[in-house]
Amino acid sequence: MSKFSSLIRSIIMAAFVIVASFFCGVKLLQTQIVEGEKYFAMTKSVKETTLEIESARGQIVDRNGKVLNTNKISHSLNLQYYALEKGSENEIIYRLVTVMLKNGDKWNDELPISLEAPYKFLPNKEKEIAKMKQLINVAGYSTAEDCMYWICKSSGIDEKYDEKMRRYIAGVRYQMLLKEFSEWNSKFVMASDISADTVSELKELEYLLEGVDISESWERQYLDPTLAPHLRGVVGAISGEQYEALKEDGYKPDDIIGREGVEKSLEDVLHGTRGERTITRGSEIDGVKEEITTQPAAGNSVMLTLDSELQQLLQDALEYHINYINSDYLQKSGSNYTNFKGGCKAGAIVVLDVKTGGVLAAPSYPGYDLNDMVKNYSEVLNRPGSPLLNRALFGEYRPGSTFKTITGTAGMAEGAITPTSLINCGHVYGLYGGGFTCLGWHGGIPVTTALQFSCNIFFYETARRIGIDKLAAWGARFGIGEDLGLELDMATGHMSSLEFFDEMGYDWYEGNIIQAGIGQCETAVTPMHLAVQAMTIANKGVRYEPHIVRSVYNYDLSEKLYDKQPTIAEDFSGYENMDTYMDAVKTGMKLMADTQVTFYFKGTGSKNAYDYLGFKGKVATKSGTPQTSENEYNSALIGFYPADDPQIAFGILLENGEYSKVLGANVVNAYVHRKISTQYDDEGKPCSML
Repeated sequence: MSKFSSLIRSIIMAAFVIVASFFCGVKLLQTQIVEGEKYFAMTKSVKETTLEIESARGQIVDRNGKVLNTNKISHSLNLQYYALEKGSENEIIYRLVTVMLKNGDKWNDELPISLEAPYKFLPNKEKEIAKMKQLINVAGYSTAEDCMYWICKSSGIDEKYDEKMRRYIAGVRYQMLLKEFSEWNSKFVMASDISADTVSELKELEYLLEGVDISESWERQYLDPTLAPHLRGVVGAISGEQYEALKEDGYKPDDIIGREGVEKSLEDVLHGTRGERTITRGSEIDGVKEEITTQPAAGNSVMLTLDSELQQLLQDALEYHINYINSDYLQKSGSNYTNFKGGCKAGAIVVLDVKTGGVLAAPSYPGYDLNDMVKNYSEVLNRPGSPLLNRALFGEYRPGSTFKTITGTAGMAEGAITPTSLINCGHVYGLYGGGFTCLGWHGGIPVTTALQFSCNIFFYETARRIGIDKLAAWGARFGIGEDLGLELDMATGHMSSLEFFDEMGYDWYEGNIIQAGIGQCETAVTPMHLAVQAMTIANKGVRYEPHIVRSVYNYDLSEKLYDKQPTIAEDFSGYENMDTYMDAVKTGMKLMADTQVTFYFKGTGSKNAYDYLGFKGKVATKSGTPQTSENEYNSALIGFYPADDPQIAFGILLENGEYSKVLGANVVNAYVHRKISTQYDDEGKPCSML
């Protein structure tokens, strides 16, 4: 190459360097001088993310302040849609899973595919599998291996992760899809109640986990979980339908909400208001700064009228009584009862405060453990005996002879009889074909004696004289077939009437009136209705709405916000001579308790249960044996104590059972002496009343 050519090349290269330097200088000048403020501001910029803070749900306590439903703080691991860098999801999930595996924590994974290859669908998950295939858009005949392939492919889960980790990440990515993690549902709860070790380690890795948030949440705790489970209820995730109805009230798609009992009915009192915290990241603040910008407001707490001690005693008494009458030992104990039917599997008791209508106890058997219901609802649902059915509020039964107290009251109030009128009982009622009978031959008797011996003939005739319309109206005054006003959901029952028969499309026959008069026909009540009926008699015509809320407090129970005031639903105490009529009914009920409530006691033979327990002459009751089929009967009881200055009223119903009148003696025993009576023979076997 000539010297001339080399010179030319050197000149060209020098020129290129000069030109390039010139343009770099111009660009640098533009960056530093013209746009300097812009880039300086960028170095000082920060990134803010606003996150919600869960509020504590109000507590539920009994009338004495015993805590029943409360909360504990737990930590949740969340992904935030707007703060999560797109394309980094798998790597972040990998880091989170690695830490949780190390510390033994679990995360949410509803992918219905086995955790290990070769992949298989999980058993008994047909609905979940069908939904998964729809969500990931694969054919219905696709195998588990096919589904895993498409989840990994669509989520970008490549082979840099080992096979187990790919399955873990796929489970989380599917969970995000299942929960519709998106702009409108921007918070995804990956794991709940994570350990302190996991919280600590993830805090240290925070700089690698943008879009990850560890939040404090409140986990519901059910203390003494077998106590009054039907009344207390549980909480659960809000459904889509509930969210649509409640979102204007501030509810979020991931909220919890009351599912049953008080938790459901007092949702508006117990539910709190969420707060907000702002997370700021940027060089200017040298790291991460958190600030609570809106304080959360805890829900209010509810004090119930429930007496936990009485509730537990009566749960025990009810369970023992049912087990006892189902045992064959009753027949071997020397009992003179020959009509034992057995087969009793369920029952309920309701005890009310006569002066206010407050619910003191309402056990329903069989019961369940609230924690079992939360962990495995379907298993509890499918247990024998339908334990989730709250028989105290939703069991509808014929009242049987307990209804005779209403027929007697109606007869006197309507002038069909007087307290001293005599109706002759010759065992057979001659009208309507003459096929209606009584258990005895009582002769000419007044209403008090008719109640004492539960004479069918007396109340057949009284009902006939009244007529169905007036009898139905009096049933309604006592609450039969009515919404009683309780804060909790419950059945209303129904009263035999022309209107009800017409509504149901039934034919009405003249003879139905006398069956209605003794609590048969199509009349149906709940045990709560029975207790309300007893309360109304005890109050001589004043019927209160039953209620289970005593007071509402702030969250920590340091300040009372308001008391629940007793509400009168019906008052016929001022009707002419009503005080006299109610005294006649009460007298008949006292006589019934003192002459008919006998049972076999080891070593003492047959004896009156109230006398045995020291309550002779102090209790008013009326029993019933409503027929449910040709060979099956329930056992019902209403009552109140003390008879002459009532404090409590109660209703009892045993399905296909017997001796509810004896169980009633133990209701009074539990209320007065805080114990239930038991008797055993020399072998330690139960041989008498509980």
